[in-house]
Amino acid sequence: MEFQIPEASSLPRFTVAALRDLGLEAAAAYETLFAAVNADRGAATDDQLDELEDLVTFMGQVDEEMTARTKKNARFANLPTPGAAKPAADKGGEDAEDGEDEEEEPAAVTASTDVAVPTISEIKPGTLTVEAIEGDIIDPEKAKFRIIAAPDTGFAAGSELQSWTQVAEAFQNRAASYRGANSVQQHGIALIERQFGEFDMGAVGSDEALYERYEKVRDERNTEGGSLTAGVGWCAPSETIYTTCSQVTIDGILSAPEVGARRGGIRHNTGIQFDSVFGTGTGFNILTEAQVISDTVKTCVAIPCPSFVDDRLKVAVLCLTGDILQNRGYPEFVSTFMQAAIATQAHNVNRQIIADIVAGSTAVSLAGEPFLSDGSVVSNIMSGVDLAIMDIQYRLRLRRDQNVEIVLPYWLKAQMRADWIRRNAVSDPDLADSAISAMFTSRNASVQWVYDWQDAFSGVAGNPGDDTPITALPTSVQFLAYPSGTWVVARQDVIRLESIYDSTNITTNKVTQLFLEDGFRAMQFCPLSRIYTVPICPTGATGIQREIDCVTP
Repeated sequence: MEFQIPEASSLPRFTVAALRDLGLEAAAAYETLFAAVNADRGAATDDQLDELEDLVTFMGQVDEEMTARTKKNARFANLPTPGAAKPAADKGGEDAEDGEDEEEEPAAVTASTDVAVPTISEIKPGTLTVEAIEGDIIDPEKAKFRIIAAPDTGFAAGSELQSWTQVAEAFQNRAASYRGANSVQQHGIALIERQFGEFDMGAVGSDEALYERYEKVRDERNTEGGSLTAGVGWCAPSETIYTTCSQVTIDGILSAPEVGARRGGIRHNTGIQFDSVFGTGTGFNILTEAQVISDTVKTCVAIPCPSFVDDRLKVAVLCLTGDILQNRGYPEFVSTFMQAAIATQAHNVNRQIIADIVAGSTAVSLAGEPFLSDGSVVSNIMSGVDLAIMDIQYRLRLRRDQNVEIVLPYWLKAQMRADWIRRNAVSDPDLADSAISAMFTSRNASVQWVYDWQDAFSGVAGNPGDDTPITALPTSVQFLAYPSGTWVVARQDVIRLESIYDSTNITTNKVTQLFLEDGFRAMQFCPLSRIYTVPICPTGATGIQREIDCVTP
């Protein structure tokens, strides 16, 4: 390997800066070699594995050396400065006997031991098995990806960043070295690593909700007396609170099995349907005794060659520009904005994935009877879902207790409650989420309530989320229906965060704050997926109050 590991006995001769550089070089060498071995572990040589182990050992030795120096500095800092304190034996000497009042020397000032000394944390990748990121601090018990620092960002290359604030700090450290240049400077800031098993049932991407401290500040229940009260006037000028409200989350993202696509795409077939095997019955012979005696010719089914689909990844790109001085003067706002932008990009990708699934599904209209004359929400939705699942189970000869995935826009819950509360003599007018879930569960429906579909953000003006507040919810809705595993999302296993500084931006002190690329593609692995359209109206009407027509098509 190019990086030569020094002898452990030589480390005391290095300065702190040199030790830090050695650690960074070792981390970068480890990251490069680990990626090469991980690509084909079966072909890994003993020498490569020895090098990886030696690098981990060396980085630990660097940590130990720097920790030892920190402890020595702390011990020295706790010693009194010369003349700051006198031995007890010196007290009560001649000067004291003369009756002269001697001023006590001030106590020695103890230096702070909280000096941040850079260390090289263990680089060995861990296994991630959890589900979400909440708040600014990344909880390892909840994270389903890791944010890994790039070299020369002020953090050990390959070490794990613990918060999105540290991502912003990494950018500031990297950008601080930018000066006038005649060519483009592009550097990595961090890598967001996903972990894949054969399939990973998780939501897209990764980001955080509101800062917990923001929620406490905005919640009036945390104030004295549970509410805000007016007070007398103050003479002093108002204080400035520099924290920024960001309410962008990654809730409502479609959940689908995920696989890593290292080569830019995946080639696959789309599965087998019952009718493609059974067909017209040819090959499945049932003969009478007379036919057997007369040697009736038996037919056979020829096993076909499946056709393959080559699904190439699409690329989601996010580019943010910023001001270097802004990064230094108001890093809190920059950090919050970056978090909101990354969460928004997750919704942007989610919108495209759902749109691709809709485009690949067979359209079915439930605008005829009895849905047309029914028109109510709860009745039409539950009857439509029941019909769709039953038809799909028959079509594919599924297990009778097998769940079918049903995807619905989140706003439909409000329309269902509006319909339910208008009914006569309803014992439970609230129609709680648990009651709605029970309705779907009893019909073998595994339901997902999503954002980014049939709303203003997905391009439907006048639907929920529009700039102008809506005064009514839609009176028509679509839902997706497909067996679990029909759609799988291919993703690149690494998201790259980079900063770019070029000669064009030098004069204005601008920099490309964030350049993010992430590959994804929704792939249909099984043959049947349908998109149903059904009319709805929250009238609260029931069957007894109206006549329903069941017209034979």
